[in-house]
Amino acid sequence: MIGILIISHCDVGRELLKAAELILGKLEAADAIAITQTTETQKALNLISEKIKKLDRGHGVLILTDMFGGTPTNLSLSFFKENKVDILTGINLPMLIDIAQNRTNLSLSDLGEKAVATGKKNIAVAGKLLE
Repeated sequence: MIGILIISHCDVGRELLKAAELILGKLEAADAIAITQTTETQKALNLISEKIKKLDRGHGVLILTDMFGGTPTNLSLSFFKENKVDILTGINLPMLIDIAQNRTNLSLSDLGEKAVATGKKNIAVAGKLLE
């Protein structure tokens, strides 16, 4: 099973995780870290490292962040390790649900690619869909 670590501004990640668990039930090997204005960089890096070790069940960890270029992503990039830790930016709820449902049967890179496709597919202007 691939671990899930959401790193976001404030509690966005924790709330997305709670929403996914409302839909799917309790998720094993999944956690979130909130980054705020008062978060110290070294403490955040240490926490990310600890969470990766805790969440890795032998198949790697997928770090999900809220936006490319933001502090959560910038902190995460130093942990990228091919086939071990990957980072996916722009998380949304359909993407997280897809990851949770497919993380036992896909490789880390395939899971990331599938999640990106699912995330994009679920972004829409509702009025245009209803036309």
